[in-house]
Amino acid sequence: MKVLTPIILALSLILSGCKTASTSVSPVKATEKQDHPSEQDRTEKEKKRAKSLADIYVPNPQVSDDTKLLNAGKTINDSKGTVTLKEIASLNKLYTIGPVEMKIKNVKLIHNTPTYSLMDYFHQFTEKYEEFDFIKIEIELINQSNKKVHFGPIAHLETSNGEIKNFEDDFYIEYLGGEIEPNGSKQGALGFIIEKSTPDVNWIDIETSDVLDENHKTLNKSQSIRINFNKEK
Repeated sequence: MKVLTPIILALSLILSGCKTASTSVSPVKATEKQDHPSEQDRTEKEKKRAKSLADIYVPNPQVSDDTKLLNAGKTINDSKGTVTLKEIASLNKLYTIGPVEMKIKNVKLIHNTPTYSLMDYFHQFTEKYEEFDFIKIEIELINQSNKKVHFGPIAHLETSNGEIKNFEDDFYIEYLGGEIEPNGSKQGALGFIIEKSTPDVNWIDIETSDVLDENHKTLNKSQSIRINFNKEK
């Protein structure tokens, strides 16, 4: 009996230690789960979030980075394909539509040959998904009021060749349309594939949406803007 007593005490201490260890681990795992949302949740939130002017601009995931394309005829190759600048209008011009200040930075006519893996994405926008021209418009938006507004920088677009596009044709999908928070801002680009690029596109007309308040009542009417392309090659 004297021999068994130390053994029983040892077993009791081991079992007690195991129990303590198991109960101390669970709350840590629960906290980690609460503090670290799933990758899917993070992705969905990021998709819904437009870039503010304070953010570093990130190139679109479906289109080659044309940031350095500033002269007509220049070409860039990267992992997303090949892009050639056909025409450009460098504006950096500010337009005021009620409480919204809209700066149009650059308007480019670009020839795009996407890499094979991206062709399916463009197939939903054009039958010429292997090679096509598109118009890219770089925009900054600032809501100068202390109230939420609803605004779309491009509701309709028409080229000098009579081709018409609307906001649903934008393939950049950078969430520039919709709500702008009080004193908030957005920046990004819109892209519209065009089928009629012959003869050369000399100009485009864009029409913004109306500016609406948080109850979707009209604050200011839409504005029409003509943009002429530079012809210096």
